[in-house]
Amino acid sequence: MSHIENRSDVQAARADVKSEIAKILIDAMQKQATPWQRPWSAASMRPMNPTSGNAYKGINRLLLSLSGMDDPRWMTYQQAAKAGWQVRRGEKGSPIIKLVEVGPQAASASGSDSGAGSEAAGSGSARAESMANGQRKAFALRRYTVFNAKQIDGVPELQAPPALDFNPVDRAEAVLEALKQTGLVIIHGGAQACYIPALDQARLPAKKAFHSVHDYYSTALHEGAHSTLHEKRMDRREALGKKWGDEAYAVEELRAEICSAILAAETGVPMSQAHIDNHAAYLQNWIKVVAADPMAIFSAAKDAEAMAGYMLGLEKKMTANATHREWIEDYDLAASA
Repeated sequence: MSHIENRSDVQAARADVKSEIAKILIDAMQKQATPWQRPWSAASMRPMNPTSGNAYKGINRLLLSLSGMDDPRWMTYQQAAKAGWQVRRGEKGSPIIKLVEVGPQAASASGSDSGAGSEAAGSGSARAESMANGQRKAFALRRYTVFNAKQIDGVPELQAPPALDFNPVDRAEAVLEALKQTGLVIIHGGAQACYIPALDQARLPAKKAFHSVHDYYSTALHEGAHSTLHEKRMDRREALGKKWGDEAYAVEELRAEICSAILAAETGVPMSQAHIDNHAAYLQNWIKVVAADPMAIFSAAKDAEAMAGYMLGLEKKMTANATHREWIEDYDLAASA
């Protein structure tokens, strides 16, 4: 087999994996069953692997959320067996993907468990090569199957989550306040919600115009997600489309919707049905983009994860600084007494 033929086979295999995953998500979008089209429990959007302690992120977060399971624990058949548990006969697993290093140095890569589990045999792998320190390394995009804890006998009962030590609405407001401290201007008034990059403004209808407080924060966080494209923040200017409604705009809307779903799970403020209905008009554009380029959904999920992490990071830093300032003020008052 020639090198050219081999490379062609590699590209075909890679496309097969991506196309399969894209089709799963396209089918879910058509059924309006994705986490950005339907309110979900926070647990379903925060999947993790109990055998490694790692969280599933990016495209895997989306794939596992489709199950709607309220138990966030997922693992491979082999991982369950190793822990002394047994996947029940007839249970259907859920797909995830993982980029793994193959070849001489594969053992070191498999030790870095991102939730997929290195023990399971991957399927539909696609190989790619890169150069590092003058040595050629090969990587493969592999498909794994994982099962939810509710599909497995012997798994300890899920402990009830601890009571929230924060008010979800206050947390969402803090995320917006942290963005404002970077220079974002939030203006209330008018009938439409939008982000204007040239002015670095998020425009929202008056709060009383929303159906509920959850609807307001769903929308505000969506526009806040768009604001991360500004150079003051994540500098995602390549995300801007050349004209309203073009492909780049559709993908940016998809990023913001996925980011909103992640933030809903992380802040505790659920996605409202009114917010979801308002963005239903983008459905066909999203499907068209993903069908034409399966990689678009992978990129959108990865970007949305980074956007949500950035926004939550700003809020965490602001809250920590506020606590620090309060401590200093209390100390100064005590010292001057």
